[in-house]
Amino acid sequence: MKPQIYKDFIDRLVDECHSGQGAIGPTRARSGIWNQNATADFLVDQYKINQLLASLDGDRREVIAGMLAHAFQDGVFETLKALETFEIEPFLDGYEGSPYHDFVGRVAADQWQWPEDEELA
Repeated sequence: MKPQIYKDFIDRLVDECHSGQGAIGPTRARSGIWNQNATADFLVDQYKINQLLASLDGDRREVIAGMLAHAFQDGVFETLKALETFEIEPFLDGYEGSPYHDFVGRVAADQWQWPEDEELA
């Protein structure tokens, strides 16, 4: 049986992927504007991203959005692997093998459900 903080922590990471920090880049890519304040003289790198996104149709911007979302999720995945590797409680194991397996199940579109704790006892 895992402590509630384990589930809450992983669910917070899932929320960050879907509607928090991990959703910002994909949302910007889909809109076609990375930073509306960027100009050729101010925030030049972000202006270049604006130019790139503006040159793409919606389908191609969606591909970029997916890449950005996936990259964020990969960072979370690797962090959970590190917590397990360094034996940080309660991330030594998970319901589905490893904590990162639980994360992958929870972040998926069909979202795997947490098992009832009494089923595990």
